[in-house]
Amino acid sequence: MVTPTPEAVLATAPSLPSEIAAFGPYQISLATRQVWRDGKPIALGGRAADLLFVLIERRGDVVSKQDLIAHAWPNLFVEEANLRVQMAALRRALGDGRDQQRFIVNVAGRGYSFVAPVEIGDQPKPLPLDPGDSERHNLPNSLVPVIGRERELALVAEGLEKGRLLTVVGPGGVGKTTLALEAARAQLPHRDGVVLIDLSGISDPSSVAGVVASAVQLTLGVTYRSIEEELPLRRGLLIVDNCEHVIAAAADAIESLLRASASLKIVATSRESLRAAGERVIRVSGLDVGAGDARGEESDDLSTSSAVRLFVERAGAVLGAYEPSAAELTAIAELCRRLDGNPLAIELAAGRSDAFGVPGLMRQLDDVFRLLVAGRRTALARQRTLEATLDWSFAHLTAREQVVFSRLSVFSGPFSLEAASQVASIDEATWKTIDTITSLVAKSLVATDFSQALPRYRLLEITRAYALRKLEERGERHRLLRRHALHMRETMVRAEAAWQNSPGWRATYGGEADNLRSALLWCFSPDGDPELGVELTVRSALLWFQLSLVAEACQYFQRAAEALEARCSRDPHDAVSLLTSLGTGLLYTLGPGPEAYAPLERAVAIAREADDADLVLRAVFSAWLCEFSSSHYARALTTALEFRTTAGSQIAGNTASSRHIGDRIVGATSLHLGHVTQAHERFSSALSAEVASPMVRMQFDHSLICRAWLAMADWLLGGAEAAAMARSCAADAREHGHAPTLLLALVESACPIALFEGDLDTLAHHTDLLQDVAAKHPIGPWRAWGECFRGSLSLLQGRAEIAADQLAHGLRHLSDTRWSIHRALFLGQFARSCAAAGRQEAGLAAVDEAMSLCTATGDAYILPEILRTKAELLRMSAPGEARRCLDEAVERATRGGMAAWLRRCETTAALLAVAPSVRRAV
Repeated sequence: MVTPTPEAVLATAPSLPSEIAAFGPYQISLATRQVWRDGKPIALGGRAADLLFVLIERRGDVVSKQDLIAHAWPNLFVEEANLRVQMAALRRALGDGRDQQRFIVNVAGRGYSFVAPVEIGDQPKPLPLDPGDSERHNLPNSLVPVIGRERELALVAEGLEKGRLLTVVGPGGVGKTTLALEAARAQLPHRDGVVLIDLSGISDPSSVAGVVASAVQLTLGVTYRSIEEELPLRRGLLIVDNCEHVIAAAADAIESLLRASASLKIVATSRESLRAAGERVIRVSGLDVGAGDARGEESDDLSTSSAVRLFVERAGAVLGAYEPSAAELTAIAELCRRLDGNPLAIELAAGRSDAFGVPGLMRQLDDVFRLLVAGRRTALARQRTLEATLDWSFAHLTAREQVVFSRLSVFSGPFSLEAASQVASIDEATWKTIDTITSLVAKSLVATDFSQALPRYRLLEITRAYALRKLEERGERHRLLRRHALHMRETMVRAEAAWQNSPGWRATYGGEADNLRSALLWCFSPDGDPELGVELTVRSALLWFQLSLVAEACQYFQRAAEALEARCSRDPHDAVSLLTSLGTGLLYTLGPGPEAYAPLERAVAIAREADDADLVLRAVFSAWLCEFSSSHYARALTTALEFRTTAGSQIAGNTASSRHIGDRIVGATSLHLGHVTQAHERFSSALSAEVASPMVRMQFDHSLICRAWLAMADWLLGGAEAAAMARSCAADAREHGHAPTLLLALVESACPIALFEGDLDTLAHHTDLLQDVAAKHPIGPWRAWGECFRGSLSLLQGRAEIAADQLAHGLRHLSDTRWSIHRALFLGQFARSCAAAGRQEAGLAAVDEAMSLCTATGDAYILPEILRTKAELLRMSAPGEARRCLDEAVERATRGGMAAWLRRCETTAALLAVAPSVRRAV
């Protein structure tokens, strides 16, 4: 069966005013749902087609993920991962992101939007004509498509319009030759001759001129004896490839060619610029690999990155057919990042996908050169393997450049010139090392980043692995790794000192995570220095928490604690720091159980034994956090009061700020125990005279979280501005840029207040934000709470069955985290959703579980709402019991001064057609 063209559809379909929608190279029949690209039909899956049509229908608007799911999967509950997979398939089918075209964008936390211009009409767009070609050239035919170089190709075309000499510069394997050849093919219709001159096969600079003349003669079939002669071309183009190893002779020859032929244009490729007269430089780096995993990039965005597209295309050529799953796309993207988007490395990796598969390739990357050895047999010898490519570059460095290049390999992340000169300069002056680094930058062996105030440099991952081998061969590996670890200790000392007074702290020190990681791994290795590792771990705990890399940090905390125990003498400051960091880290990774509490108890004992009030404060705060998170509120209040008492002593330093932190944690615990008025007073006191906290490892911004708790207490007491306070706090926390602070602000006030106020728009916005941020920080209870608020939102929207499923999933996830805080709240929401879905017994079981939990933990602030919920569930089957539950809810709310719950009790009283004594809280 032949799929009809757009013209055939128009000829046979009924006359409708808007039958053909056109965007980019695509045309779509809105009547038959057929899609063409440049007049040729393409196939879309049913779900993908559904998504495309609703996005086009609402083009320019942001369509929420929930609306898209409802449209593509009507009356079904599906995970958002299904939407991401289908959206990835759609964008891949449309080639979204190629040729500098964007059709669909993902608006973080909100949904998707169709952003390309769409023409609606009853006539198809005319198809483009194929360009002509030229016969006078020696360019090889392209055997595989060029992927991800649309921007660079446009820059080459623009450069040839504005100048006569263009040099494509970049590291080995980045695709300079591929780019130059593709640009030359595009120029064929506009040139009367295009000559490719490959200098890679010569080693004698004096041979350059002869090679150029010979290539011109053979290609054009003319006599051409000297580059000093004018070329027999009116619009000629030369591609001079691989100039770096004969750079001076190549520059001289190119200048001679340009002087002799006024209309000639030249594109050269080299690993460094020619520095010739009139030269324009285009620097080529790795392919786009998408955002880093720390930013939580979704799989649909990953599928449009050029590096991922290259891997998928090349793997498909090896495997016969390849459609990666969402999980595989994530793994491919990470592999491409590890290879720095280097096209040669990606092609070599894809070529081994038949032997290892994508997961196997990731496991093999530690020995990247042994893995990526199977290049194309037809490639140049120096381009068949990664090692051969880098051998070529290394052999053409000076002896001094080779030394510095190998020493820079100890930096696994970005570095400054100052840092590099301190680590890599041993017997040499630092200015000489800096001068050598600038030379390595020019030769494309060191990458640069000028996006920040202080320029940063780094070795690409592949280049660094090669340089580490050379460092090992020099016998300097141990010495340089130790120098690097000492440098990182000094850096972390500066980071601690600057933390409170540096607005750009995260930008300055956040990029040190890779260097810190490699330094710690060396310190705790058999050849390392564990004592230095302990010092570095203590100093770096702040950075790990601020970057929310808690799960990884726990490994280092544990190893450092073990190393500290092995010492004959133990510094109590180091011990308390490590144990509190370890306990807090385990709290967020394993949950508030005995594994987390044991090191915290040990820390408190050591601090008390040392009789150091500052150490006691630090240890006691962490112990309180563990008790509070597990809903042991009575014990947590005792611990919080101990903190406040110690902070008020004359012994403790920075007593004002410590007292305010004490008021905050006493207030938070009192709030859950139902002492709302006292909690409100504590929060207000803590915020009345703000003092910066010196307790930098307490994981979040105490002022912002105190505002969130104050908003919740104010709402419970009937404050009219509480909802606005909660929204403002969430907005400020988002601006603050620290994920745990934002997540707490959303969970502690912004989401629950919007939920109980019935503010669907605000709750939807905050839940989207909560889930978006939580997805990027998959530790602790954040994702579970996000799922529960999503279910609560669905309940408000009248989707009871979906709400019950979402809440059940969220509650199971919350149980897995072992965080019981807020569980009673969501059990109440689950009970309501079950009742609304006709599952009365499940609803009553859930509400009874919530009441038992409140009784066991002392969580009194939510108990009136749970009792009110039970009253509504029993109103038909047991009206007498329902009235008793409502009366108890009123009594407890009145006793705690919780006017918000009393207002809700009035609504239930009307529903039960009774008039309980509801007294307003003052």
